[in-house]
Amino acid sequence: MKLYVIRHGETTSNVLDIYNGSLLDEDINDNGINQAIEASKIVKKLDIDMIICSPLLRTRHTCDLINSNHINVIYDKRLEERNYGHLTNTKIDNFYYT
Repeated sequence: MKLYVIRHGETTSNVLDIYNGSLLDEDINDNGINQAIEASKIVKKLDIDMIICSPLLRTRHTCDLINSNHINVIYDKRLEERNYGHLTNTKIDNFYYT
């Protein structure tokens, strides 16, 4: 069995270095759309039986663009990004690197 993992395309929060998590259910931006279209060219050549995807907007949109072979998709809430609570929509600081 082979497992392929693909991250959603770029969002505005990614560009701005902002926590988005599950509370900020934003779509992918134009660059994210282009990233997904490029990834679809690779995915199209793979022998895929199943796609499991987070139900967040950014992941669903990425999945729709990548799924050029029209494989059935299972949306599973357990794959949602974590809820960052009060950090949602705030700038990611360098506190990880102290």
